[in-house]
Amino acid sequence: MDSTTLLALAGIVGTLLGTAVGAVGTLGAARVTSRGQADVEEQKARRQTYSACATSLLARRDAAAALLGTFREHSFDLAAAQALLQNLDEQRDNVARAVGAVAVEGPDAVADSAEYAAAVIDGLAGRLRDWLAAVVSGENRAELVQSQLTYGLDDEHEMQQQVDDFTAECRKVLHPAESGRPTSRRLRRRR
Repeated sequence: MDSTTLLALAGIVGTLLGTAVGAVGTLGAARVTSRGQADVEEQKARRQTYSACATSLLARRDAAAALLGTFREHSFDLAAAQALLQNLDEQRDNVARAVGAVAVEGPDAVADSAEYAAAVIDGLAGRLRDWLAAVVSGENRAELVQSQLTYGLDDEHEMQQQVDDFTAECRKVLHPAESGRPTSRRLRRRR
């Protein structure tokens, strides 16, 4: 073999080697880009799931607090209280669907806090449903409130704490760098 042939073969091998390295690099970059895009899409789906759940929990929490507030008012309106209870009960299915989606999405700490928040809201809703049924059946509302309001306020406080805990768990997953941020929000009480 003469030197020209050897030089030509070296050029061809170099070109093939360069092409192979370039192809491997391109495939690696595509894989990294694809993985990054999948992570972004997963984060977006998780954010939407958590947001829907937080929205439904907050709406039901507010409905329960509003109904509790009607029992404390001097001019109690039975029809308005019944409408508030109906609204509270209608929101239950939305909360259940949203909490179910969070349970599937995970992680466990977020799912558990969503389930517990929903259960605590449900507990207060049940207490308020019982109070309203007692008033409808003729029990004195003022006496009922005097004997039972402390329990309702305790439930309201626990409800607020559990909803705050859920939103804090969501933020830990969605924004891990902010995990030291205070999360408690206080429900404003009507007087």
